[in-house]
Amino acid sequence: MKPMRLLAGWLCIAIGFALVVLLALGVLDPVGASAARATSLTPVLVALLPSVSVGIAIFAVGVWLISTGRKSK
Repeated sequence: MKPMRLLAGWLCIAIGFALVVLLALGVLDPVGASAARATSLTPVLVALLPSVSVGIAIFAVGVWLISTGRKSK
């Protein structure tokens, strides 16, 4: 069970990191319509919040899977 948990943890970390990088590079563009009509930066940041939160949550699940898989002696 431990190797599978570690593999799942590292996969979650990689997917979360890749999602945040793709959002930062603009490959995934969830804010297309709101950015075109925005008069300030606030609507754009609010539109990005759900996508970035999902990436950070996936990353956090990966860290949790790795850190709780180790047994302390």
